[in-house]
Amino acid sequence: MTHVEVTGEAVPRFSRREIAAYTRKVLLTLEKMERIPDELSEVSIAFVDDEAMTGLNRKFRHKARTTDVLTFPADDSYADPAQKGRPLGDIVISVDQARRQAAGEKHPLATEIRYLILHGILHALGHDHESDNGEMNALEVEARRLVGLELKTGHT
Repeated sequence: MTHVEVTGEAVPRFSRREIAAYTRKVLLTLEKMERIPDELSEVSIAFVDDEAMTGLNRKFRHKARTTDVLTFPADDSYADPAQKGRPLGDIVISVDQARRQAAGEKHPLATEIRYLILHGILHALGHDHESDNGEMNALEVEARRLVGLELKTGHT
């Protein structure tokens, strides 16, 4: 079973245990869809505010604004040979931005966080909606359906 580390800000009405369980459900769903090439050992999800996210976005993407989710796929060289599987990477989510998006979509913050976790996992697996002609979005919509999330248009 994949270890899920959840750090940072608390998400109202979505406990760390529920976040970890949902993340494992997404990974299991993607595995059943044959979208995960190797067994995964761990993933880290960090919840931050807009200020921290703006700093990360500036440093790593050279964009001086917040964003909803940033993904840092694990470098295979960091895999522990004694541990079964490989790490997926780190997913960072701005709770402030997620809250605004949830309000705009008129659904709970926990639902938006679920969307962003799935979105981040797909990025960590190498998908890129900015350059793949809609393939990531189609995969995301299908995975949402399979994990029981309502449908909405893709993230940009």
